[in-house]
Amino acid sequence: MKLVRKALVAACLAAAAGSVFADAQSTTTFGNLKITLIDLDPNDGIAAGISFLPVPQKFADGAFLSGSAVTWVTPDGWEDLHAQHTQKTGAWGSSSVSTGVHTATASMSASLTASADGHGFDALNVTGVAQATPGHLSSFRGEVRVPVYGADLRYFTLSANTQVVFSVDVSMGVSTGFTPVSGELRNEMASAYASLEVAGLAADGYTQLFDLQEHEISVGYPGDAIPSGGSSSWSGVLSSSFSNLGSEETLGAFTTSALIEGQSLISAVPEPSTYAMLLGGLGLIGAAARRRRNVAA
Repeated sequence: MKLVRKALVAACLAAAAGSVFADAQSTTTFGNLKITLIDLDPNDGIAAGISFLPVPQKFADGAFLSGSAVTWVTPDGWEDLHAQHTQKTGAWGSSSVSTGVHTATASMSASLTASADGHGFDALNVTGVAQATPGHLSSFRGEVRVPVYGADLRYFTLSANTQVVFSVDVSMGVSTGFTPVSGELRNEMASAYASLEVAGLAADGYTQLFDLQEHEISVGYPGDAIPSGGSSSWSGVLSSSFSNLGSEETLGAFTTSALIEGQSLISAVPEPSTYAMLLGGLGLIGAAARRRRNVAA
């Protein structure tokens, strides 16, 4: 009988191990911001130059970090919703700032390292994890944007007949641990997005020109090449430019943004594999009982 008990324990442990899932995760990292000037008319007597305007406003124009982490116990009930939110800002070009939030089953963190020359940043990172927990919906969202420009372009002044090129190294990764199962409330998704945009005033002095470069990867969303239960990554350079073709200096701006999202949802109902293991263990007990009866007879 001891051997049967050990077999049943092993079956239960195997069932528990079969229900362990990997988490949904997303991360986006920027680094090595470069600014390159190209003189479009070397014979005009104007040297290619760019100057960054001092923008001391902290909340309107600097770095903006935000995010959330959510744990929602199922079945749904507002009293079972646990969410944490964060929002932080830093002065443009001069402040390193970081923030993060977490709940019982989800977390998000974001950070920005300002550049010593005050022209932008040295690095930024945003990361999130939604733990795969039976009976819970776990989710995260995170965003870093720097600088945060609006309709008025006023971050730099660019000399006449000059092109400016902004480029940044980007690394992104997303992963999920399991695939949806028909008839079960189970799903995981993760995504990461990165963009670099440069804008400036055209030669007429009021028309705005934009160059937006972006990249996005995801796992588990409808239409994805990898539907779920896998990973995707991308590393490369985003590069955007603006050309001042006028005979006078003009205003321009650039902005970078990183966005991540993810969720993990698992119902509290045991999976068929769990039932199979438990039934197998019960079958062993029944067989042992029959053998004992035969021996006694």
